Amino acid sequence: MNNESSVSGGQLYVVSTPIGNLDDITVRAIAVLQSADVIVCEEQKEARRLLDYYDIDKELLELNEHNDTEATIAAVKLLAAGKKLALISDAGTPVVADPGGLLIAAAIRYGYPVHVVPGPSSILAALVRSGMPTDQFLYAGFLSRKKDERARQVRLLALEPRTIVLLDSPYRLTTVLGALAEVMPQRRAYVGCNLTMSNESHHYGTLAELSEYFAANRFRGEYAIVIEGNPSANQWYALLEQSVSGATRSGSRSSATVPDEQQGVETEPAEASSEGNGVHAGQQHAEQSSVPTTQRKQQKLDASGHPPRYERHRSRRPHRLHGRHHYRDSDADRNRYDYEQPIVNYTLSNPYQQHKRSPQQPHPQQRHQRRSRGPRKRWRR
Repeated sequence: MNNESSVSGGQLYVVSTPIGNLDDITVRAIAVLQSADVIVCEEQKEARRLLDYYDIDKELLELNEHNDTEATIAAVKLLAAGKKLALISDAGTPVVADPGGLLIAAAIRYGYPVHVVPGPSSILAALVRSGMPTDQFLYAGFLSRKKDERARQVRLLALEPRTIVLLDSPYRLTTVLGALAEVMPQRRAYVGCNLTMSNESHHYGTLAELSEYFAANRFRGEYAIVIEGNPSANQWYALLEQSVSGATRSGSRSSATVPDEQQGVETEPAEASSEGNGVHAGQQHAEQSSVPTTQRKQQKLDASGHPPRYERHRSRRPHRLHGRHHYRDSDADRNRYDYEQPIVNYTLSNPYQQHKRSPQQPHPQQRHQRRSRGPRKRWRR
């Protein structure tokens, strides 16, 4: 268990920054940025624009997806030197769909205090503005850039009963809407463009309508997509559970009792009445067990003189010998081979060996010499 007070000196602050309007920042966030020794940012250009707006001049350490590991090591060294770091992203709350998670995990791992300064979030702004249910929602992040993987993700999202929030790159809005419209064209959705900015715009409609609109009116900027949850998903799952439970109950009722009028009827052989219930099968086994072994074997022979494959071991009792299962019908069948059925010839040492090894067949240790003679024929594999 790591205790934040175990290491003195360095501290890490996770500071939320505006998502569009630079005035959407808390007083605490400005104070933290002014007191920080080093500001860890995603892109220096975007960080400079924010810091210049508030007349803040600090050393910047760039941390993004291209140098996540190297920048994290450098930031941890600064924490070890007792520096106060402020982690920011280009817009909104850091780490959410942005790099920086490795730095927070490392700070927690080595016991440096981590403080979160909450603030703007495009996810919550779009969710509230969409007018869709907010009691439960799913943030699905960025869809895959690969077409097949993206289609698979969309098919899974189509079954989601909760409200869905998506973010993506500015130049991929048409691609994402097209993929969504192919699977759920009539699903209601909302697209918020340039939220909190002076030129923000809000678009409502079905995914098919939004895809057609943005295909004709190209937009390049920050956006968020909110999709209505599948209203029939819960009903579909309930119907599935009901059908499965109904099938289970009907199966249990069919195997529970036997009608009275069938009690005195003579039972048929097992292979002729495979649809019988459990009690019926038990009566068959009880009657067949009273028949001598030789007679039972003759009853089970089919038209070709061979016993059916699924009946070969059904009436036999397993015996354990030297850690392996063997099958014996009675005390009289204790010889190595069963001469009552010379075509099958089960062995006690190996129940899957169907016949006696002939003198022409080589020893199992010399099987490599038989490859030129063709494959070995077996009655059963």
